[in-house]
Amino acid sequence: MSYIGQGLPADSFQGFTTDSFTGDGSATTFTLSKKPFDESALLVVINNVVQKPTTNFTVSGTTLTIVGTAVASGDVIYATHIGGALPIGQAVSVDLNGASDQLILDADADTTISADTDDQIDVKVGGTDRVSFTSTGINLTQDGDSLKFGANSEVVLTHVHDQGLKMSHDGGGDPDLILANTASASDGNQLGTIFYNGQNSNGDEHTYAFILGQARDVTDGEEDGQLIFYGNKGGSDKQFINYGANANGASPTHEVCINEGSEDIDFRVESNGKTNMLFVDGGNDRVNIGASTGMAATLVVADSDSGIDSVSANANTLVIEKNDNCGMTIVSANNGYASLHFGDPDDADIGQLRYDHTADLMGFHVNASERMRLTDATLMIGCTTATPGVSNTTDGLAINTNGRLFSNAAANSFSQFATDSDGNILSFASAGAGEGTISISGSTITYGAFTGTHWSRLADNSKPTILRGTLMESLDEMCDWYQAVADIAEVKYTAEDEEVKSGSKNVGDVKEPAYKKRVPITLPNGKAVGDAVTFTFQGETHTGVYEKETDIKHVKCKISNTADSKKIYGLFSHWDPGFDHLDDDVNDMSIAQVGTFIIRVNKDVTVEAGDLLVSNGDGTAKVLEGSTPITADVQSSIVAKVNSNIKVETYSDGSYTVPCTLHC
Repeated sequence: MSYIGQGLPADSFQGFTTDSFTGDGSATTFTLSKKPFDESALLVVINNVVQKPTTNFTVSGTTLTIVGTAVASGDVIYATHIGGALPIGQAVSVDLNGASDQLILDADADTTISADTDDQIDVKVGGTDRVSFTSTGINLTQDGDSLKFGANSEVVLTHVHDQGLKMSHDGGGDPDLILANTASASDGNQLGTIFYNGQNSNGDEHTYAFILGQARDVTDGEEDGQLIFYGNKGGSDKQFINYGANANGASPTHEVCINEGSEDIDFRVESNGKTNMLFVDGGNDRVNIGASTGMAATLVVADSDSGIDSVSANANTLVIEKNDNCGMTIVSANNGYASLHFGDPDDADIGQLRYDHTADLMGFHVNASERMRLTDATLMIGCTTATPGVSNTTDGLAINTNGRLFSNAAANSFSQFATDSDGNILSFASAGAGEGTISISGSTITYGAFTGTHWSRLADNSKPTILRGTLMESLDEMCDWYQAVADIAEVKYTAEDEEVKSGSKNVGDVKEPAYKKRVPITLPNGKAVGDAVTFTFQGETHTGVYEKETDIKHVKCKISNTADSKKIYGLFSHWDPGFDHLDDDVNDMSIAQVGTFIIRVNKDVTVEAGDLLVSNGDGTAKVLEGSTPITADVQSSIVAKVNSNIKVETYSDGSYTVPCTLHC
């Protein structure tokens, strides 16, 4: 390219710029608009007199210094830059548009910059287009072209034909892509987002998914980050995966969360043999292991499909399923135990089922204590360390492998059943000592040391203090007990029952026959037999009517107030404790009538073994005179025969009790 004019520095194509100043009589330095290359690249004129470079002026950066005296006030100074970068936006321009339309950069003219097409600049290297600049961007025009970064060009971004871009590290290091937000540090700052876009059916560009990185805590040394994977569902962005720290210290502070937005989104993990090794049913709030669909249960562990479509709604939290034998194994150490725990808000393990491998026993815990134990030799209920018996005062019930049953109460009373041979089949003890037995010899059953009792009640249903052994007279009035009676309807099998599904029963077959539920109850004042009643029994509420129990043998009584009475019903034993908690308002008493017992004797009466006793008319007994003829009336009045004159109890009124045989 030809050029006419002053020679220019070899390393730059320069243009002209003029700065003007006015002297004030004192200033010798002036600031230029740009830095010239040196004094020779600046033409300085003062009052139309050209100044000689370095002699009349010097230049340092953008500072022009006039050598000698200050410029007189009012004198005009012109400083013309005859070298410098072309100004952009001014009228000055270089027009390269010509026949060749290219700037040749090497000797063989195959490396050029040209504008072959309007509004496009092409860069050729070795005769091949490598880069083009257009109004819409910069293009690397050849497959496999690369951008290289770094002093050693070790990081390379390469175009892969019909695939995309590949970033590599030719120096052997890891190629890193860093998205950085260098703004002022603040919790919640978005650090960068990767968007995945495509067209929709309307031809519009749409973001279908993106990955967002955030800073949750920017505290130095305590930095927390969060990575969120978003995807479109129904045209809206949903959080599919959320990893890292939660916002504002929300609990849990750190987590990996799938389906943060609680959408109807499933989660599935495949194994080598199962498509749904883990399947989370987002729409139905269920988790399946080994299966994707099936029964309505919160967690299903399925080895195979059993064919059962549903289970009880009260037991559908965890279901284990297999179309064959099915089970669950809990394994522990030889000296440990395996257990299932049952808890509530007040006690996390109030119930337990525990197998102790050290002793090889199964323990059943109720209300936070072991209540039943099963060993290889004994089933124990209420006791856990020893079998109850005459020589062992442990409370509880036990059944051993030879068929014996042992029972012990709080007062060390026990019973024992044995069936292996003749002898005692039932034994009773108190305070560790035997008190009675039921024995068998062939076909004969013998009751040893027993007292037979019957129920009775005072006429006014009161409950005064009555001393044990007191004589009680019968009244001509029957005891009355009442029940609440409800009709329980027949229950038939339905299509939902497992028996129907298995084919063992048909829909409409009787599952539970109709029956009447009877519960002892007190007849309230103002109520009569046949009146309606609503009652609750064992957690269930029923509606029925009052009915009177059928009883043909129990009469009411009173403390004997008739001497030599023929109507002695028996001896007072105790009040009904009302363990059933249903008829506590009915004050029943137990009356000893047959067998052996103790009888209350008047304080003024002395007895000997063999004496016959009758009523003294004050609740105590007296001796039947030895010369009394045994008539029918006398025989009817005899209450008991004294077995010993040993006083068992002595009361505050002086009366006392002795062992006797009842003749009531």
